[in-house]
Amino acid sequence: MTEIAADPTPQASPVSFTARLHDRRYRLGTAVCLGLDPRPAAHPLTRPERLGATHVWEDAVLDAVAAYCVAVLDATHDLIAACKPQAAFFEALGPGGMDVLAQVTARARALGVPVILDAKRGDIGTTAEAYAQAYLGDGPLAVDAVTVNPYLGLDTITPFLEAAVRGGRAAYVLVRTSNPGSRDLQRSPLVGGGTLATRLAADLDEIASGLPADDAGYTPLGAVAGDPSDLAEMRAALPRSPLLVPGYGAQGARAVDVTDAFDRAGLGAVVNASRSLTYGPGSEAASTFEEVGEFARAATLRMRDELEGALAISLRGSPGKK
Repeated sequence: MTEIAADPTPQASPVSFTARLHDRRYRLGTAVCLGLDPRPAAHPLTRPERLGATHVWEDAVLDAVAAYCVAVLDATHDLIAACKPQAAFFEALGPGGMDVLAQVTARARALGVPVILDAKRGDIGTTAEAYAQAYLGDGPLAVDAVTVNPYLGLDTITPFLEAAVRGGRAAYVLVRTSNPGSRDLQRSPLVGGGTLATRLAADLDEIASGLPADDAGYTPLGAVAGDPSDLAEMRAALPRSPLLVPGYGAQGARAVDVTDAFDRAGLGAVVNASRSLTYGPGSEAASTFEEVGEFARAATLRMRDELEGALAISLRGSPGKK
């Protein structure tokens, strides 16, 4: 089984990523994760043709996209537990898109919002180490947590976990994703029983058992758990792992569908929504970035209240949860 090497250099221990999430959960009463997936064509304020641009990687579009994302963050930062930029949407904007990602990340951190980069990185040896350095180090693209693909083998997640332990960060490993085709592999039955996803969860929990944990028992080894029908199973199988739950809103999941991701203290998970918060119904009518923020705030407030209401009912009815 993969072992995580201890850092031999004495240093002050940073506050862990999960402790920071829990602090926001208690102080702000929210488990919302704000997805930031910039789509220039989705709003008049960022459409290239409205800005006199031909391509999305031109400066006018990049500046508008940065302003859009920052406006949403500024308007919602006190309603969210974390934000989740999707790397692909920034990469689609060309080299300047990575500069925009760095700007958005810096703004989130200035607002005290933990950043989970949805990059789904996964590779072998020094390549994985380079990814870990890029996203969980101290560079311009550094974030608080990153999503990781484990399907090249569990040794490929080791550099991410070592960097997470050193820096008070986290790595969310893909276990059950929200896309329909995820069942093709993740739900494949194994000869000895269970599925590929349940085997992966068991192996990850064994690794997590050797990692430092916060006061609530959570480690830097998180998991992406996006199928509502499997959330109770994933929560039980990964008691030491914070869960990142995609699929809310535009992908169809409702508040009542995701409550099994939480423990009996209402901790252990954040629920992500992207389009329904940043490009929700009516938002296209916004004529200024300030109005964009107002639409995003209203949508985020609704999501927060729906989640908290459903979770309160779930916790009252499930005293036996972890």
